[in-house]
Amino acid sequence: MARAMNDKSRLLSEEALTKYRIELLVKGTVVIGPQLLFTQADLAKIDQLQAEIPEEEVREGDAGDSHNVFVKRVRVDPPGRAPRNVSGAVPGQIMGLLEREDRSFALKKILGATSDYMIRRCQMHRMPPGSFVGIHLDAASDPDFEYSVIVQLARDFEGGEFVVYPTRYEQQLFRPPLGAVLVTTCKLRHEVKPVLTGERRSLVYFCSKRSGPNRRIIESSIGDL
Repeated sequence: MARAMNDKSRLLSEEALTKYRIELLVKGTVVIGPQLLFTQADLAKIDQLQAEIPEEEVREGDAGDSHNVFVKRVRVDPPGRAPRNVSGAVPGQIMGLLEREDRSFALKKILGATSDYMIRRCQMHRMPPGSFVGIHLDAASDPDFEYSVIVQLARDFEGGEFVVYPTRYEQQLFRPPLGAVLVTTCKLRHEVKPVLTGERRSLVYFCSKRSGPNRRIIESSIGDL
């Protein structure tokens, strides 16, 4: 327990946690600087582990939105079922790193939670030149998604900006540096612009207070009834 408290102090002070919480409340999105939530050792461990996970190319999102991104699944959240880690030891190790007590404590404070959040979905994104993530709403994947957390794992790329649309006429553009963490509410539409050069890599996970089955209804399933 003593080490956990020391880690909490090392990650972020109460003052910093409050500052990030206020910014998230006001803007709906906040960028937490490098070496605060994840150290270089953490990033290296994630990189080492994810190399063992199979990759798939994704061209369409859950709501029919257009994407071009390579994905490695760590924890899945299928409609009508509870979240689960994909098979193998590696996904569990990654989730253990993300759900470590000190990190969960800091994130809970930033999200303003009075109870613990769970990670409903987690995956790795790899975006070589030409890749993009189209405009979408995370709640289309699971109506219980409340916040998405994006850990930046690369620096040598151009393009690939994360763009949030708070209103129809407003946009916020982010390009977090290596090791930074972007947190955004799942109630805002957003996209990732096409990568121009290099390779954009990130770890993405979605937090919710609800741990039950995914309540998303797929239209094609209704048509089969």
